[in-house]
Amino acid sequence: MTTAAIFNIQRFSIHDGPGIRTTVFFKGCPLRCLWCANPESRKTVPEPLYMKKKCAGCGTCISACPEHALQFSEGTVIRDPRICKNCLRCAEACPVEAMTVQGKTWDLEALLAEVKKDKDFYDSSGGGVTLSGGEPLLQHRFVNEFLQALREEGIHSTMETSGFQKPEIFAEVLKNLDFLYIDCKHPDSEIHRQLTGQPNEPVLQNIAQAVRAGIPMEVRIPVIPGCNDSEETARRFSEVLLSAGVREVQLLPFHQLGKAKWEGMFMPYALEEAKALRNEDLTDFAACLEKGGLSVLVGSAAG
Repeated sequence: MTTAAIFNIQRFSIHDGPGIRTTVFFKGCPLRCLWCANPESRKTVPEPLYMKKKCAGCGTCISACPEHALQFSEGTVIRDPRICKNCLRCAEACPVEAMTVQGKTWDLEALLAEVKKDKDFYDSSGGGVTLSGGEPLLQHRFVNEFLQALREEGIHSTMETSGFQKPEIFAEVLKNLDFLYIDCKHPDSEIHRQLTGQPNEPVLQNIAQAVRAGIPMEVRIPVIPGCNDSEETARRFSEVLLSAGVREVQLLPFHQLGKAKWEGMFMPYALEEAKALRNEDLTDFAACLEKGGLSVLVGSAAG
């Protein structure tokens, strides 16, 4: 039986596509974006996530760790990744859910039954189910089966993706998808690699493929201070996206809403000093894209 690693199922979502939706967050991602708002989504295996604000300071998690990888210091739990074996006993023992397990294995039948609970809301609002992450395309076999099942149930499907996958795999996913959000994070492949750990050629190929397929879609640019927000970068975005057949983009201003999760995964946050952006901060960047020939929407927040 095909299964998938999923770290969250969010019901009554209103920002992940049309209408009222259930958003399914797939765990695992081939990219390592510096600004990622869901760092717990990087690996497919279950992991503990510590949220300091919820911590009672009771030390139960520390006592539960057989490897003695945790300790309490300056009002917070810290972990030694060199000796942690990811046994998850810390999260299982926490009485206040300050330490939680991120990631669960779902089979197709169970996940379909879960999202069908709100089908009446989908039908009345023009909503449906959104596949997000992490990166859904990393688990493409399950995703294909899930999308087919949604279509058979008459449930509208949307996918949020980085677009980083082999074009032939991406083409299979498109066959049963109703709407697509796809990111373009930087127009230069080498800089894209520096920012995300991967080149951008597969992304651009898949954007062009989706345009040719005629699937309803939005191309998104997460605008990150000091990373991809210069006028020259905007000019290059216009060139590469127009050549892929794109005519409109949505700009997503940078935020730091994921910072606490980075801390909770015991990982350093690279953009600690970067300023969160508002929609109005993107006026000049949007003007450069429009001058290059693109229509521009300025959206909510980049993740």
